Amino acid sequence: MSIKFIIRPLLVILIFTFQYLQAQTYSATTYKLSIKGTSTMHDWSSAATNVTVQGDFVINNGIIEKVTGGNVNVVTKSIKSDKNSGLMDSRTHETLKADKNPNITYAVTKVTGVPASGGEASVTVSGNLNIGGTSKPTDLTLKMKVLPNGDIEIKGTKKILMSNHGIKPPSFMLGALKVGDEVTLDIYVVLHKK
Repeated sequence: MSIKFIIRPLLVILIFTFQYLQAQTYSATTYKLSIKGTSTMHDWSSAATNVTVQGDFVINNGIIEKVTGGNVNVVTKSIKSDKNSGLMDSRTHETLKADKNPNITYAVTKVTGVPASGGEASVTVSGNLNIGGTSKPTDLTLKMKVLPNGDIEIKGTKKILMSNHGIKPPSFMLGALKVGDEVTLDIYVVLHKK
């Protein structure tokens, strides 16, 4: 038997395997990004209504083997109060410097902790979070899993200080109501292969 009859099938298998295991881009089909905080009078919450999320994943047999990149873009003026308060929304947009910086962005720089096992994976993502024109390194711990239809579900929670991004927490009623510096981001995204 000629060696070429052995090598050719092996090359075809290797090429197919390499192509199959290359990272593929997934984009958000469903998302919920809420921002929660406190003030001297009551807790508050807002939600972003215009969010774009993309991620590059290597999936093998329904298991996330690798995350090679990702980015998030939030249109700042799409952040709306759950109370439908125009005053709260305008103050939020002003505080976040939305006119000069219309987008809040997060760009992934490093990913660790993707175990090659079934079920939900705990993934630590490092990246740069840009709010109001100030970019800071920010780590996220996210839960990821492949859904039965092949989509990827991502969820997580992150506390951040507005002051880390040069943002002064807003105040209302001549300073009688002051917003706390710390806010909590609740993240839920479902990504679909492009």
